[in-house]
Amino acid sequence: MNKRTIFMASLVLLLSWSSIVLAEQPEQRAFVEGLEYQLIDPPQATQNDDGRIEIVELFLYACPHCNVLRPKLEAWIKKNSDLVVLRRVPAIVGAPWADQARAFYTAKKLGILDKSHNALFKSIHEDGEQYADDESVMRFFVGLGVKPEDFIKVFRSPEVDEKVSQARILTVNYGIRGVPAIIINGKYRTAQYFTGSQEKLFEVLDMLIEKETSTL
Repeated sequence: MNKRTIFMASLVLLLSWSSIVLAEQPEQRAFVEGLEYQLIDPPQATQNDDGRIEIVELFLYACPHCNVLRPKLEAWIKKNSDLVVLRRVPAIVGAPWADQARAFYTAKKLGILDKSHNALFKSIHEDGEQYADDESVMRFFVGLGVKPEDFIKVFRSPEVDEKVSQARILTVNYGIRGVPAIIINGKYRTAQYFTGSQEKLFEVLDMLIEKETSTL
């Protein structure tokens, strides 16, 4: 056997061995801090105390991307419910956003958030309704069985005012500039405008969950 034949045989063996090793390696997802996700500095406090990772969804009811993400995120949370828990925060980056946040906290106070949350998205994005004043928002709530006087009592109440103020502060502290955005355990933020697609957004979420669980 000449030297060229020996060399070629060795090269084939080396390439075969490399292919086997690479095939056995888990898929590596190369997401870069500062591109697909960012650190939150300083980290923000979480509200969950059962050991699971807190996922904060920052949204706006009128946002079409939030409407598309909503069922996907709910399914993802359900699939990972042993590891994560969802907290929704209506983002406020401008004055028109505040009344939609107010609707969220009004529904929560009235105990109908499970009914109203998806219904309000549907009303805006499928039925073409717009909610730009107290009267139109009240009609929506009355349609869900809320008495007008109960809505009026809560919608502009000091308690809801405080919740809206807190949502505005959280939006600033989380450092987001648009929605939908996701906060992981108060430490990381990611968003569709970072990842370019919602599919990639969930890949980044999976990676950050792995990152968090490895430190617990």
